[in-house]
Amino acid sequence: MKKFVPGGATVAALIAFAPLAAQPTNATSPAAKPTHPRVSSFNKPQSRANVPEHVKRIFAALDLNHDGFVTRDEVTASQTRFDERMSKSAPKRAARMFDRMDSDRDGKVTLAEVTAARSARLAARGKQAKATHTLPSLFRIADSNKDNVVTRAEFDAAVDSGKIKPRHAHMRGNEIARLFDSGDGGKGGRLSLEEAQQAMLQRFDATDLNHDGTVTPEERTQARSLHRKHRPG
Repeated sequence: MKKFVPGGATVAALIAFAPLAAQPTNATSPAAKPTHPRVSSFNKPQSRANVPEHVKRIFAALDLNHDGFVTRDEVTASQTRFDERMSKSAPKRAARMFDRMDSDRDGKVTLAEVTAARSARLAARGKQAKATHTLPSLFRIADSNKDNVVTRAEFDAAVDSGKIKPRHAHMRGNEIARLFDSGDGGKGGRLSLEEAQQAMLQRFDATDLNHDGTVTPEERTQARSLHRKHRPG
């Protein structure tokens, strides 16, 4: 049996889905309503000193039977509950998504509105938008008559067809389901709190490019780019 070595997917799952995973409950009571432990936002700087407690909170949310370990079955159960909640809340998230883009509240999203919103986001990060001749994905996907205007009807049709999937603030694909992909484990496929904390600290240190004990959103972006550049294949 291979030794379990928590890797990037493990850490990403712990960070990305913990706020949406169920709080510790009786594993035999699926009807219990889960709550969401609060975690630091990916859009804010994070301190290394906060990592162990951060992971401890997250770990408790995934350890459904309170035995001090997280198993693949527990991760899958949390993923299932998460998917169910996301499915129920999808219409409201879609409506909020459209309203955020429709800055003048006229029931349609123009290319100018999307461009202005993107420029404002970059400016808030101290960056300047670069000129591009590529249409934003919203218009490539939802603008059915290609007039550079997305109406609410066009947007809703794209959502209903699955072409646009309104995301929750903490959604990160299916990384929670890949929690154990980095190995089977020397303990029957179980992950301990200590292993999770060590893995998170290792990941943190690899992302803290200037080694100052704080990871910024810019460092996360740079680290992801470096990872893609050196990824095999």
